Amino acid sequence: MPISSLHENEDNIREDMGDLDFLAEQIKQFGVQQPLTVYSHPQIEGDYIVRDGNRRYLASLKAQITEVPCIVKPATDRDQVADVDMAMTTGRTHKRTSDAEVSHGIQRYFDLGQDVTTIGKKAKMSRKEVLTRAKVAQRNDGLSKAYTSGRLGLDAVQRLQDLEDQSGVAGLYERSLERIEDMPNGASVETVERVIAETEASIRRDERKAELEAAEAIEGNYEMTYGSAWAKVENEMSDQEHVKAGHRYHFAYRDSEPTWYVKEKKVKPEPSEAEKLDKQTQAKLNSMLSIVSRTRRAFIAEALQSTKADEAFAKQAIATQILDNIQYEEDRWKIFGEIVGIPCPEWDSTNAEVVEEVLNLWPERVKKRLSGFTLAHLGRMLALSKLIGAEENLGKLKGFERSQYEGGNYRGGWGHASEYYQFLTEQLGYELDLDEVEAMQYSAAKEPQRNRELDLVPVRDDACQSCGTEPFEPTGATICTGCAADEGEAN
Repeated sequence: MPISSLHENEDNIREDMGDLDFLAEQIKQFGVQQPLTVYSHPQIEGDYIVRDGNRRYLASLKAQITEVPCIVKPATDRDQVADVDMAMTTGRTHKRTSDAEVSHGIQRYFDLGQDVTTIGKKAKMSRKEVLTRAKVAQRNDGLSKAYTSGRLGLDAVQRLQDLEDQSGVAGLYERSLERIEDMPNGASVETVERVIAETEASIRRDERKAELEAAEAIEGNYEMTYGSAWAKVENEMSDQEHVKAGHRYHFAYRDSEPTWYVKEKKVKPEPSEAEKLDKQTQAKLNSMLSIVSRTRRAFIAEALQSTKADEAFAKQAIATQILDNIQYEEDRWKIFGEIVGIPCPEWDSTNAEVVEEVLNLWPERVKKRLSGFTLAHLGRMLALSKLIGAEENLGKLKGFERSQYEGGNYRGGWGHASEYYQFLTEQLGYELDLDEVEAMQYSAAKEPQRNRELDLVPVRDDACQSCGTEPFEPTGATICTGCAADEGEAN
């Protein structure tokens, strides 16, 4: 029937239909091999609603197919609950549904009058999970986003939902959730419990501070807690009594109640003439040295701009910094020794003479060799010394592993290795070996959530475009072996 007469099913729980390009290309070549199941449209005569095959329908539109094979069900057979059943089942056996889509399906069951027991049996979930997922689907706040993104597990979500329903402390749920939302790696239920306890103590501390400010109490600083000038008040007293006695309060870390301190009364002995003279000397020097410091900084700024630089000194300074960058790292010393042509002696903790040569003589020989380089070469060598540590891991595939946490302030792992490769290619004209390219592509394909800005070579998106899992042949296939076999049988 004409594809223009078909409409998507409003009860389809999918929010993301995935990458339809591959399916569209197949349909262009072979047509739609598995017919769509459709109902008569209740409002538009002659049109139909897709019950099963929404992805095939959308891919056919993308492929600009004008007609598709359909199995037409009588309008009397139309059942919205069955449509949700179909969407949930299709999502689990073909293209995986996300947590958000599953939760949306659970809520749709409730909307259609299904009870929690029936839904639990259909979805193979406990009663508590069904209710939790439905509640998540009803809202679009930080809690639901953290859950659907996988940063919060079901037990952690349930704990926060219980907190929202039962907490008698104003703002406890909102402030706890705000802290958890800022955790990039998510939070376990144990972490959630700790955050709730810390947040509750913080709220009660804020309330107590407001009460103390209203009573005109004076807050002391941290030094008061360990110095000899103040002593802890041991007697039980009201806030008003503390204020009247001139006491000061301080909140220890995580405490919701303050500790009060009283000023120690000490009779200072009369200073001797020598002590008086010493204090006068200190006061004079403190007042003058601040002026001298400003004069010295001004001199340095002017001198650095006007005085001719000593190139020999600059080379020595850079050479010293290069060695500082690789010090105490045996593997880096060996690599750097190969680069400058002065092999590093083998480390042997049982041979004191060799240890002395490694720790003292070898660096001095390297520094002397470096002083013969031009400043431009030394500058590149300085940059290399900060990156050379990446070389230690690139002799095995593990050094090419990718992570979903790449980028930002996280500079370890591949972030460091990619920076090293960029230096080699841009500054030294290095050309990647075919095996290096394959290792980069292989490792990148293994981590779909990697930071793609760190890809140094083109990488195919190797998540299976049919079921969402990773294929076993990441450098070639676009669908996994299982899905390829299923499609071969269907065709």
